[in-house]
Amino acid sequence: MLDSLLDFDSRLLLAINGASSPFGDSFMWNYTKIWVWIPMLLTVVYVLAKNNKLRDSILLVVCLALTFVLADQISSSFFKPTFERLRPTHDPALAELVRVVRDYRGGRFGFVSGHAANSFAALTFCAMVIRSWKFTLPLTLWAAVNCWSRMYLGVHYPGDIVCGALVGVFSGLLTYTLFLLGEKHLFKQSYKVAYKSVGLINAVFLATVALLLVLATVEVYL
Repeated sequence: MLDSLLDFDSRLLLAINGASSPFGDSFMWNYTKIWVWIPMLLTVVYVLAKNNKLRDSILLVVCLALTFVLADQISSSFFKPTFERLRPTHDPALAELVRVVRDYRGGRFGFVSGHAANSFAALTFCAMVIRSWKFTLPLTLWAAVNCWSRMYLGVHYPGDIVCGALVGVFSGLLTYTLFLLGEKHLFKQSYKVAYKSVGLINAVFLATVALLLVLATVEVYL
C-alpha cells in the first residue's frame, strides 16, 4: 500500500513538474519567493491594527508571528530530520527525471513542505480572525498557488505539500485558540469580528500577481 502511494506521489510530481514553459518558470520562480509577499503581509498587519484596539492588535500580531514560527519549526525541526525523505531533486531514483529550474534544488530533505505549512498556517489563522469569504477565497488561492509552485519547481512531492498543509492548519488553529484564550484571560473579553478595509489586502494580492505576470512576460519576450 505504501509503495503504491509513493509511486503515485512520484508520478504525479513528474506530471506537474513536466508541465512547464519559460513563462511558467519565471512566474513560479518569483511567486515562491517569500520576500515578494512582504507587502501583503504588512497590509494584513495594517488591517488587523486598524480594526482593533492597540492591545488586541499587539496580541494578534504576536499570535500571527507565532503561527509562522510554529509551522516552520514543526516542519523543519521535527518532520524533516525525523523522516529524512529526500526531495525529488536529491532522490537518486528521480533526480535525473525532475526538471530543475534555475539550478534550484532546495535542501536535502523535503517532508514536509515548509512553504505549504507556513502558507496554510497563515491562511487558517487569518481566516479565523477575519471571517469574510471575500478575504478567505483570495488567500486560499494565494496558498494553493504557492504550494503548486513547489511541485512545479520539482522540490516537493504532492505528499510533502498535503502533509505540510495539514501541519499549517494545525498550527493556525492552535495559535488562534491561544489568541482567544489571551483575549479571555488577559483582557477579560470575547473577541468580536469587526473588519473594514479587507479589500485592501485583496488589492495588494492582485497587484502582486499582476506584477509577477508582467515580470514573467518581460523575461520571456525581451
